[in-house]
Amino acid sequence: MRIWIALLVAPVLALTDQSVAYAVVGWACAHQSAYAIHLVHLIFLGATSACAVMAWQARHHAARSNATADASERDFLVPLATASAALSALTVAAMWIPTWLITSCIA
Repeated sequence: MRIWIALLVAPVLALTDQSVAYAVVGWACAHQSAYAIHLVHLIFLGATSACAVMAWQARHHAARSNATADASERDFLVPLATASAALSALTVAAMWIPTWLITSCIA
């Protein structure tokens, strides 16, 4: 189950981060504070990083399990899920960088 969470949920979290951060900009401009945008990115970075850690831990569980027909499938999916979640976390971090460098609104 950890593999599927990292494989499917982490990219959806990265896309949701972009949508929620964009939706919060109006409030941030009205209050002249970018802390809400930073908080959104921080939450989603933590969630995608947690997905990557869960996938990484699934690697150790897969190594301990018995050799079955599903072993080859797990050997393929575990690194793929880990890479997908790590790439999603990197994407969230990359979307957070402009928030530090460019102001959300000019007043």
